[in-house]
Amino acid sequence: MRKKKAFYLVFAALLTAGSVLAGCSSQKADTNTTDSGNGNTKGTSSSFSYLMHDKFINWLHEDKWYPYVEEATGKTVEFVPGGSNDDEYYASVDQKIISRTFPDSGIVSVSQATVYGAQGAFVDLAPYIDEFGPNIKSYIEANPTYKTLITNDDGQIFGLVAEAPRFADFIFYRADHFEKVGITEVPQTIEELTDAMRKLKAHYGKDDKNYYPMVGREGYIRFQSAFNAAANYDDGVSRGVYGNGKTGTDLYSEGYKKMVEWYKTLYDEGLIDPEWVAGSGTEESWESKMLTGQGSLSYDYLTRPSWFMDNGGPENDPDYNIAILPYLKDLNGNPSVQTTETQYNTLRAMVVNKDSEDKAETIIKFLDYLYSDEGQTLVSWGVEGESYKEEGGEKQYIVDFSEQESTPAGEPRWSFLNDRLTFVKPIDNDAFYSWNTELVRNAALELFTDESLKTGVQVTYTADQSKKLADLSAKVNEAVTSGVTQFVTGKRAMSEWDAFLGEMEAAGYKDIVALQQEAYDAMYK
Repeated sequence: MRKKKAFYLVFAALLTAGSVLAGCSSQKADTNTTDSGNGNTKGTSSSFSYLMHDKFINWLHEDKWYPYVEEATGKTVEFVPGGSNDDEYYASVDQKIISRTFPDSGIVSVSQATVYGAQGAFVDLAPYIDEFGPNIKSYIEANPTYKTLITNDDGQIFGLVAEAPRFADFIFYRADHFEKVGITEVPQTIEELTDAMRKLKAHYGKDDKNYYPMVGREGYIRFQSAFNAAANYDDGVSRGVYGNGKTGTDLYSEGYKKMVEWYKTLYDEGLIDPEWVAGSGTEESWESKMLTGQGSLSYDYLTRPSWFMDNGGPENDPDYNIAILPYLKDLNGNPSVQTTETQYNTLRAMVVNKDSEDKAETIIKFLDYLYSDEGQTLVSWGVEGESYKEEGGEKQYIVDFSEQESTPAGEPRWSFLNDRLTFVKPIDNDAFYSWNTELVRNAALELFTDESLKTGVQVTYTADQSKKLADLSAKVNEAVTSGVTQFVTGKRAMSEWDAFLGEMEAAGYKDIVALQQEAYDAMYK
């Protein structure tokens, strides 16, 4: 018998559906209205209630495309605010379930799905998708990973999760700085990038002791892909501590040691901000350095290049210009591959209250529209002639991203920031890339290809595995960061690298790798 799959490990307790909570729940106020025949839903309710974060509700009220969704489906959604931050929101979920006032549907955390699911709190959506969700069904069948995540061994589906956009961070730089020091060709390798930073340091560091070519925020280890040192599950084998392309580390790879040696070179030569390496820098200090010319190069979130152009860069320096660097070649001279976040966000799930099973058909029909070609166009591009046009078979926005996204809060706007979890639905990655400034849009469409991106492997853990992983990670991650930084800053000699690896193994690094392998095997083998 095949081992239980990932999402089933979360929702396994739901197999006892119909017990405690469902049996004792009080009847909610009837908000149903007689269906008028819109949306092909004759004989079913035309409304349902939906619990979400407050800000998600505000976004939907502002989105100009959303009223078209209700019109097309013939459904009205009664949004129920649950809180303005995660802690408040999930406390609200607890309160509503305990007091038997949970709406017809809502977003819950995985842990809440497990706890309350054990008491039969949620509807098995599989038969409703089978009968009323042809587009959802087609999507599930076309995406085996998604099917694995949401379906248990008995074919039941107790929650749906959202697809996430596929992208990686950008390496971006002050193009005007590069030009002024005579860098006429963009670096393609680590060696060329290092040489470029040396030229920048010689020029801008001559009169400013606080100038460092590379600046940033949060963790400074960012170039794993260029050193073939990112953690991965290649060939089904867990290598390194897997997070994502930004933080995953294959500490025992040959490339990782070379990367640490490179960072030591940067530190010794004053090419990287020592505050960043020490962990004492803040987001605000990083922004200030990039805006005022005390830094020339960063590696960060895809919209950040435009942020600096829109938030004071050109005002500080008329020549200020940010450009995005193509991903560097790896140690073997091949184009490096960036590992993205996983395709699906399994931290949250949309569920349907067992008490509201009479609304399940309505909810699935509503969601099914979002999986249709028409629905996908509407939520990703809007309305033809109003927000986009089509030329040569290609869609193009005809409304300006910056203008629309700067609309005052509460006012209607066209917005297609589909990485926000409002409703579970597929992602149109081309639309997600295109709904940006020209700088980001052009780089994303050019660089985010199947050849340059590798989607993070979806692995989910049992409750016991999660606890072990959390305990180990808290200890190991701190030890790795502290230990690596000692090498980078020269407090520990590189000749002690093998001894350091032994220390990390004793701290539990390889135990994490083994846990990852166990979870991977349970899901895919």
